[in-house]
Amino acid sequence: MPLDVPPPRESRFGSPLEVSRVHWVKPELVVEVTYLTWTEDNLLRQVSYQGERQDKPARQVVRAVPHP
Repeated sequence: MPLDVPPPRESRFGSPLEVSRVHWVKPELVVEVTYLTWTEDNLLRQVSYQGERQDKPARQVVRAVPHP
């Protein structure tokens, strides 16, 4: 099942994240979200789930580049 909780491991970030109830999963599902902004720590702020996407595999998804 794609959303099973994986075993714990070290954080990929420079410092440990201090958040509760975080579950890292393998990128197997593609979803569309809206968000307010990226933080300085490269985290999304005020994310809203819009729905699942079936039109592209997870390996093709990249971070959106904001338009100036």
